[in-house]
Amino acid sequence: MPLSKKEILFCLLNGFLIGIANLIPGVSGGTFALILGLYDRLITAITSLNLDTIKTSLALVVGFWKEDVRKRFAVEMKRIDFWFLVFLGIGLLLSVISGAKLIQFLLQNYPQATLALFIGLIFPSLAVPYKLIEKHSLVVWLFLIPGILLTIVPSFFMGDTTGSENPLIAFLTGAVAISAMILPGISGSYIMLVLGEYQIVIGKLSTILEPSSIVFLGAFGIGCLLGLLIFTHFVKWLFLKYKSHTMTFLLGLILGSFFILWPFKDYANGQAIVGRSGEVKRDIQIATAKNILPKDFADAQVPLAALVLGLVLGFGLNRLESLQEKK
Repeated sequence: MPLSKKEILFCLLNGFLIGIANLIPGVSGGTFALILGLYDRLITAITSLNLDTIKTSLALVVGFWKEDVRKRFAVEMKRIDFWFLVFLGIGLLLSVISGAKLIQFLLQNYPQATLALFIGLIFPSLAVPYKLIEKHSLVVWLFLIPGILLTIVPSFFMGDTTGSENPLIAFLTGAVAISAMILPGISGSYIMLVLGEYQIVIGKLSTILEPSSIVFLGAFGIGCLLGLLIFTHFVKWLFLKYKSHTMTFLLGLILGSFFILWPFKDYANGQAIVGRSGEVKRDIQIATAKNILPKDFADAQVPLAALVLGLVLGFGLNRLESLQEKK
């Protein structure tokens, strides 16, 4: 068995949580990967993929009956942390399949309480990236500022840019969007909104069999792939050279995401972006709605209760994790 049963359960559970994060407005999968302590391992696994991985995989396909081929493949899979990626991916897929409707229902009917709950869940877990900051100088802590700004500033420009159906723009959009998805606190969909490409991509997916859509989405997909490979290597280099600065910057990204998760918003005036099946995408509508103050204490009671529940659950999970590490 490449992983123990306990490790498999760990990967499935954390993959599930990362998948849920992708369904929440203002939170990226990278956010949960970081607060769960998996970010560095995930980046390392992705950057381990290279031509040797492709060669050994192809060799297995054409010569799977040969023992030496199977051994080389097993060694290569261990090097790239293959089973970690597989079970993490399965957990992520399960969350998208099973959790999407639940999250959409909660966002549709109880947006304030839902956002407040996730603020409570995330806040205690800020201790995880904080522990990874090895230096605590003023210069290092100044890196919080660009991290916070990089999360907040794009929210003021969503939808202000007219998109383009040019395949080159689609390629660049894919590269930038996937790079944003890797960073905690930044959603690739919001970057696409800022660039004016989100609705165009949705439209192309609705007409996926048309030649123009195939070209556009193909360019977008290639951009995503290259962006993923290049940017993960860049992040890994930053970890090696400037770990404390990088972790502080990532911590700033998560702190900035609390601005997007602020539960009191003018929900009715958020952007009504229509999905492939004609429904208004509630997560986008919430993320683009302007933050406001609660009308009175009664208006804040339910979100406050949800926040407290989230904090209790967050601290409880952190406590369980600490006990497990001691064991």
